[in-house]
Amino acid sequence: MPPTNKIILGTVQFGLEYGINNHSGKPTPATVNTILDVAFENSINILDTAEVYGNAQEVIGNYHLSSKNKFDVITKFSSSRNDLSENLKNRIRQNLNTLNIDSLYCYMFHSFNDFKKYFDFYKNEIAALKEEGLIKKFGVSVYTNHEIEELLGFEGIDVIQLPFNLLDNTQQRSSTIKKAKEKGVEIHTRSAFLQGLFFKNTNELPKKLIPLLPYLNEINSISKNNNIDLNSLSLNYAIQQNTIDHVLIGVDTVDQLIANISLLQKSISREVCQQIDSIIVKETDLLNPSNWN
Repeated sequence: MPPTNKIILGTVQFGLEYGINNHSGKPTPATVNTILDVAFENSINILDTAEVYGNAQEVIGNYHLSSKNKFDVITKFSSSRNDLSENLKNRIRQNLNTLNIDSLYCYMFHSFNDFKKYFDFYKNEIAALKEEGLIKKFGVSVYTNHEIEELLGFEGIDVIQLPFNLLDNTQQRSSTIKKAKEKGVEIHTRSAFLQGLFFKNTNELPKKLIPLLPYLNEINSISKNNNIDLNSLSLNYAIQQNTIDHVLIGVDTVDQLIANISLLQKSISREVCQQIDSIIVKETDLLNPSNWN
């Protein structure tokens, strides 16, 4: 499998201003179209979106209307969208109409809380939607290993999306991912760049994130000592994990996408991976960006 095939392109940036290092705001529709063209030409065939990513679904749908390229799409259920039908089949059809596609690669619950609250109510409908081919897979987006462990007690979970990166690394995740793989679950990871945290000047760190400074310094040392830039280290570390099926990344510009694709031409050595694997973050709550505010 070419490494670009392993990438899923995130689209939150298409619908919302997102990320602590995003200084350019939402890309224009023309920029989005070029990003999607370049992605498709480079075998990046899956998009990740959600019902609460602003107008991202509409932007993707407009692209599908105007282009011969058709992406596989993951979208996510969010209980805050009161304008969408409570009937799941009708809701999926609304999403498909907006995205201008015939079926979803995967429909996910956007949070473990939504899964806990709604799965029993919807599980028969989910099975019927898979049977009918309107959704190929069903999944859940999670943050913690505890949430993954709990999910593995349920049937019908095809995909789990979780954070994985230089700090939220194999020390934190490998045993839980292994259990999920043994159950045949597809693993998607996000936060490869931890929302740009790895590239911030350490003297610019918000006060709340100061406890992460020793680990960020360690990452910078690994990068310098092995002559590998941080972008390459971050992306290839996730891509090279055999237990990870897909790695989700987001971009604001075409140049960022091209740069990320070019990073995959070089791999990082097993020794460098082991150096990263030896980093053990104790303040794990700070690895979740929703705790930064």
